[in-house]
Amino acid sequence: MQPESNDQTDLNLAERFILRISRPENLARILRWAWLISLAMLVLGYLIIYSELSYYFE
Repeated sequence: MQPESNDQTDLNLAERFILRISRPENLARILRWAWLISLAMLVLGYLIIYSELSYYFE
């Protein structure tokens, strides 16, 4: 028989990564960065559209 071990010692690297990422403080940090990146992409898209269409407004 194998001795019982702690759950954390049996986890491989990917499982430990998922557990660490799924903590609430890490999820909040990921959500904040995702929101900032999506906002930056939206602004960049509008700037590209404006720069392409500004010739037609003159």
